[in-house]
Amino acid sequence: MAKILYCVLIFSILSVCSATVCTDHTSCSCNLDAYSFINITHLEPPKGGFFQDGEMTESTDVIYFFAGCQDRKFNPKDYNFVNVTITPESASLIKCSSSIITINGTTVKQNCEVIGMANDIIFDLVPKIGDKDKIQYQISYQNPKRNQNPTIHLACDTYSSTDLKISNHATDNLILYSPLVCVQHISHHQLSSGSIFCIMFFVAFSTYFIGGALIMYFIRGARGMEILPNFDFWASIPGLIRDGLIYLLSGCRPFTVSSAKTYDRI
Repeated sequence: MAKILYCVLIFSILSVCSATVCTDHTSCSCNLDAYSFINITHLEPPKGGFFQDGEMTESTDVIYFFAGCQDRKFNPKDYNFVNVTITPESASLIKCSSSIITINGTTVKQNCEVIGMANDIIFDLVPKIGDKDKIQYQISYQNPKRNQNPTIHLACDTYSSTDLKISNHATDNLILYSPLVCVQHISHHQLSSGSIFCIMFFVAFSTYFIGGALIMYFIRGARGMEILPNFDFWASIPGLIRDGLIYLLSGCRPFTVSSAKTYDRI
């Protein structure tokens, strides 16, 4: 009994683990199984730019720019950054920060850096953090050249808008609220009534002929064509069809069909 319970426990653990693994994935999608998947291809930032959160103030000196699962060109001057260069110019996730340096007066130093490229995106499937945030999955930028791997939690939100929020700028953790990051399901097409009827017909047809042939062969000792159940009836079907056609084509006159029954009536 203990061994059976142990096997059931192992099977349950493996089932849970297999449900949190991408069977096939790209930078934009993760297939959970044959009928469930996550696809963030349609995450289009406003005006072809970036989703962003944060601001440059005395208390908050970090802004993140997220372009989705593709690399977009980032121009610091479009966001009022002065004397800032960034390499490479195109990226999926960019972090801009400012610091105040006091050297012969107050100087604000601004810096923008690429912290995530689209081809570095990996889907991490994690348990739900809570019903409040509805966070089920996340993407992370896995690059061995960086000490820190930025993470964006994918929060399935029913609102039509998409919002990027900073969770922890020290570890580059973000949350993306959007209906476009929800798990999508492919509906199972049920069999129609006609399909069910055809399946039942062929099953009954096969059972009748195969089962009947076995009974005729082993129990009644029939051989040859006689092993078919009700052989005389099936052999007479072509003649009956012919007589029926002749009867219809002759205007349904009864004595036009030259069969044994017709001769009996004469």
